[in-house]
Parts: sequence; structure tokens; C-alpha cells
Amino acid sequence: MNMIGRDRNFIYAVIMCAVLALCLGGCSFDDKSVSKDQVTEDDGYWVYYTNQAGTALVRREYKPDSEDFEGILSEILDAFRTPDTSDVRSALPDQVAFSTSVTGVNEIDVDFNAEYLSLDTVTELLLRSALVKTLLHIKGVDSVRFTVESQNLVLGDEEIGPMNESTFIVPAGNGINSYRNAELTLYFPSGDGTVMSRENRTVHYSSNVNMERLVIEEMLEGPENKSLLPVAVDDTLIQDISVSNGFCIVDFSKEINSAPAGEVIANPETVLYAFTNAIIDSCTDDRITGVRFRIEGSTDVRFRDQVNLDQVFSRNAELIS
Repeated sequence: MNMIGRDRNFIYAVIMCAVLALCLGGCSFDDKSVSKDQVTEDDGYWVYYTNQAGTALVRREYKPDSEDFEGILSEILDAFRTPDTSDVRSALPDQVAFSTSVTGVNEIDVDFNAEYLSLDTVTELLLRSALVKTLLHIKGVDSVRFTVESQNLVLGDEEIGPMNESTFIVPAGNGINSYRNAELTLYFPSGDGTVMSRENRTVHYSSNVNMERLVIEEMLEGPENKSLLPVAVDDTLIQDISVSNGFCIVDFSKEINSAPAGEVIANPETVLYAFTNAIIDSCTDDRITGVRFRIEGSTDVRFRDQVNLDQVFSRNAELIS
């Protein structure tokens, strides 16, 4: 299907989505469960809300008291419905209700009532993105499926299947204007972590998000191919990103310096060149020739104690396997 067709389907989908959707006000679970070691996370979880204007996503850390999957899920959904701070608001409109059920160790189904049909495009997108992102931060949940009154969600002439972090991008901090599709060329470490492999990805994103940020956000979500290695720990944030005179400057939070756990840990240099190659290959309109990295605003630091950041990184084809 071409891009124009997908855009039409998406618009129609939103209308249909608002024609089907959100039932049951409580939280229900079936008898399937996930073990405690899959769901507990010492550093808490992220719950996504909207700003007071209702134009962008805002996330807040949440630490549940429960230690079992059902308890954690119930607490997080309660927090999703009712934020405990006044600077954000729930992405769930008052007239909309939903219930959830665990359909396996990796997927959660969310069923909406018919009031979902009254939502405008922006509200629907923010709700869908906020809930999917919130649920995916629970250990053991890899995808979220939406239904409307127990019927599969259909947008345009396409049935919408399980959604994950790569399904769509909704910006934090800025408002939403229009949405478009992007074909990204991403890179992730592979093998013993000294080389990288391409991963092509199509995302639906807001035009308020610049392509460089989109690329980095997608890479921070990790590879879809499970044989590839992640480039950062989950809590890594983009502090700032800018483009000037053909150079892209990416400022990460301090978490970028923590290597993801695993049997194989990627070479720090490979990680930096994976970011660099992805930005240069995906953001061709900006004609970027080099990338500079900062951590908490500083280049006077070694990336994971090995690579000097006070330099410009250019595209490296030799590391692509």
C-alpha cells in the first residue's frame, strides 16, 4: 500500500476508531499470569499523560506497591486514569472507559466502550499512544491490542493488530499538527557487538518531531530483531537535539553511559557509529555529514569510559555487517 493510501486509511481509521470503541470501566484479568521476576522493576515504571493543553504526551515515573503482575497492572491503570499531580492530565477522557485482559505472557488486550467514537483525531492519538506506551513499560508485555466492544479494531480497510513502541510516535513537549509516515534506516550492534546491522522501520509520526529526534527515539526503543543488541538502557532520554551547518548535535541524559545488561555488550564505539549512521542515512533532507554527542550537556566525558566525545563522528560503512 502506498503512503497516500496509508494516510487515507489512517484518517478513516481514526473515524472508525471513534465509531467502535471503549466499554467496561474496571480492570479484568484472566487466569494467565506472568512471574514476578518478569514484572518487577526497582526503578519503577513510566505512566504517560498529556500536558494541560492536551496537545502532547508527558510521562511521570510510578512505583507500584504490588509485586505480582496483576497488582502492578491494576495500580498502573489506576494511575493512568487519575494522575496525582496537577501539571498533567489523564489522556483518558471522562466519557471513555476500558477494560483489560491478559491474552498471553506477552500481550494485553484493551477493550473500549462506544464513547471512543466521539473523540477527535488528536485526543484519540494521544490516548492510544499514551496507553500503549504505559503498558509496554510493564515487564513481560511486548504488545498491546485494541478492540472495540470485543471486536477487532479496524481502521479504513485494515485490521489493526498488536501495537508496540514503533507503531506511532507522538511528541512530548510540543503540540500535534499533522501526521506522516517515515521510512527509517536504523542500525543496531550485532554479533559480538563490534559490528552493526541495518533494521528498516516504518513509523507514523507527528510533523512536530524532527527526523533526527525520531531516529534516536526509535533506536532507544531497541531493535525489533531479537538477534541484535540494544544501544541504551530503558530510561535514557534525549536532553536536546539540533542541526546546524550539516552537523547534528545529540545531548543524552546520563543514563546513556550505562551499558544494557546482556550476555553480549556492544562495543561503545559501535553504538556511537550506529547512532551516527542512522541519523545520516535517514535524515537525508538535512544533508548531515557529521554527528556530535554530549552527555548532560558536556563533551568532556568518555562514553562508557572508553570513547572521547569531544570529536565529530562521520558515517562509518566499515562497521556495517
